[in-house]
Amino acid sequence: MSVFDSSQPEQHRRDDVPERTMAEVLALPDEARTIVTWLVRQLTDLVAQGFVQEVLNEGEGQPRYRVRLAARRGRQVPLDL
Repeated sequence: MSVFDSSQPEQHRRDDVPERTMAEVLALPDEARTIVTWLVRQLTDLVAQGFVQEVLNEGEGQPRYRVRLAARRGRQVPLDL
């Protein structure tokens, strides 16, 4: 997936990527397996710390994740304009 794929609707992008099993992760070359393992651990820590939120959609087996950010504050307009 490239940076240009982000312009496609999210549903289409998810359908194009097959789900992977832990057996497939374990079959990866050492370097790739190390990276995936590190990523999963980091994601778990970020969820526990509240930086990332797990989102479960009905009808989908796999959770999705999103960054939890505070809502943007509106700009303050000076009263003396």
